[in-house]
Formats: sequence, structure tokens, C-alpha cells
Amino acid sequence: MANSITLDSFGPLPVERPASLAELCDLVKRTRAAKHGLYPVGGRTTLDFGLPPTKPGVACDTSALSGVIDYPARDMTITARAGTTIAAVQAELAREGQWLPIDVPFPERATLGGAVATNASGPRRFGHGTLRDYVIGISFVSDDGVEVKAGGRVVKNVAGYDLMKLQIGALGTLGVITQLTLKVKPKPEASAAVVLGCDEGALGAVLDRLAASKTRPIAVELLNEAAWREVRIGAPMTAPWVIVVGFEEKATAVRWQVETLIDELKVVSVRDVAELPDTSIFDALTSLQLRTGTRFLGKLSVLPSKLADTILKLPSDSLVHAHALNGIAWVHSDEVLPESATVRRCPADRKKALQVEGPVPSSWELMRHVKQTLDPDNVFNPGRLFGDI
Repeated sequence: MANSITLDSFGPLPVERPASLAELCDLVKRTRAAKHGLYPVGGRTTLDFGLPPTKPGVACDTSALSGVIDYPARDMTITARAGTTIAAVQAELAREGQWLPIDVPFPERATLGGAVATNASGPRRFGHGTLRDYVIGISFVSDDGVEVKAGGRVVKNVAGYDLMKLQIGALGTLGVITQLTLKVKPKPEASAAVVLGCDEGALGAVLDRLAASKTRPIAVELLNEAAWREVRIGAPMTAPWVIVVGFEEKATAVRWQVETLIDELKVVSVRDVAELPDTSIFDALTSLQLRTGTRFLGKLSVLPSKLADTILKLPSDSLVHAHALNGIAWVHSDEVLPESATVRRCPADRKKALQVEGPVPSSWELMRHVKQTLDPDNVFNPGRLFGDI
């Protein structure tokens, strides 16, 4: 593995690979004393997230800090080090017929700590939620080189501050995550998906029909023609918009829901309705988030009732896929993104001119205050999330 990396054309940064917690704590202390920055990296699938670094330093590769620490299957929780890949966690859970129902792009490379730092999620967030719903315990190294622990290894633990949610989506700016405990679920007995096409004029009505359905889908994904071609699933589609509705439950419940949904769709204008025998298509849809070749990648968040109107106003040459009933859309473009989008990827020289994190939320100053309080010397990922700090 390379001994240096660049982040948004910043660098090269030397890479250090601590093999133990003690080595990581020492690295943090040395970096702070040198007034440098420490940039955590794991599977390196999302290095282009965030803004360019603002000061020299070192990249901290956490891949050696891996492995499952505790897995009491009957309690339906698992504790693993942050450098453990998502695929390794899922493989361990599968031995007991369990899983973590969170979609993370490239799970063979993506690490648990990286997924939490970027708040990764995908199609199944509609039915299963996000990592905020599963992390019940966390350990991380603070700016003074000490491991901090919060939460615990049991589900009914309400002691102390909820530092777990503070770290989720913080992009590694509040410390280096070292260990996580998560709730898990039984793996579903069966799965299936219904695929359908519709025209632009019917899109809003079709989504409204799906929102009012008697069924309980775990995902409702919307793709334009360009996105559907990218997925390359066998079901032929002739419509400009494709919707994939997924079900994961007991076999009888899945069968009833598929039949019920197909019957419900008879009152709206759809075509090319087909059934897929499982929900493996969601792996391909999740990978679209990190599609190779996308120059500008943005994430839109709107009210689910406004999603159809929002995406129909996007440039026709955009590649678009959405978690439709969550109101979240991913937009791939060669040149420009909507002003309201959170920029997930773009050329490094364009990042400072764009609002990478989208419109400034009312809580922005509070988040900056938290960063300055927990990391006053700006050691962790300086500039990557907040730009100037």
C-alpha cells in the first residue's frame, strides 16, 4: 500500500498505520504537538468527500485496527474495531442468520469507522433507517491522545452523553473512531422487488400511490434512463423513469406485498411492470453513489412530496437516482449542480467556490462551536468539513 496520499490535490501526505490503540494515541499526541493535522483514512472509498485540507500533517490508516471484538448473537449486538470492513462484519453476522441492514458502497473496502464518519446509507434507509439507529456504543481517540468511550454493549443503555450521534457524519473531525457497538437484525427469510416504468407526467401520482400503499417496502428507488442503463439489470424498460420497490420479510409476507402492490398500481399510469426474485439490485444502486466517471456529484434533500417536482427540473443530461420516499436524490453531472445540493464530489479547484455542504443550516454555528470545543487545535481533518477550522 502507498506510503503517501493526496486529498483533493493537497499533499502528498505521509501515511502512518498504527497497529494498536497505544500507537494511535501516541500518533495523535505527536501530531498535535507538531501543530499538524491528522487525516483518518480507512478503505479510501470516500477520500473526495469534504473540502481540501487546510494544513500539513499525516494520514492515519486505520485498516490495521480491525476485527470483531464481541458478538453475543442472542443479544443481537456486535462490537468491532473501526478498521473492520463492512463485508467482514456482515460475514460474521451471517453465520448466525443476522445482518446490519445498512447499504454502504464497496463494502469489501469500506470500513465501519468510515461508514459512520460519512453517515453512509442507501436504498434500505426507507425501511431500516440509518447508522444513527444502530450505533449504541463508540470509542474514539480525542485530541489529547486519550480514548473516550460512550454508550455501551447493551441495547438498553441510556447512561451518559449521546456522543455516538455526534460522531456520525462528522467526517472524522471530532476524533479518530476506534471501536463501535451496533444493534443488528435477523436476516429476512425472503426478498423480492417490483420494477416499473412511468412517464414524467405520471411520476408524482405514482409516487403518491406508493406512499399510500398497504405494503411495507424497505426501499423505493427512482432512476432516470441514464441511471437505469448504468445499473444494467435484465428487466427491459422503455419509460424515462424507473421505480424499484423492494420487500424483505417472511416469504408469505413478501408474496402478499408483491401481489398487493401490483394490484394497487392498476389505478396509475405505469408500464413494463416486472418482478425481480430478490433485492440484490440494491447493491448496484448503492454503488451508484460512488460511480466512477462522475465529475460533479450532488445530494439533494427535499420533502418526499416535493421530490418529483424537484428532479423533473434538473438538467436532462444529468444521471439521477433517488431514495424516493425519503426525499433524497443523487445528481451526477459533467458541469453544474443545483445550488441546494450537498457536493459529494467535484474537481478540487472548484470546491472552494461551491457550498460543498449545501445551504448553511441554522445549526452551523453550533456545530462549529462543538468542533472548536472538542478539538481546539484543529488536529482532526482540519478544513475538511468546516473549511476555515
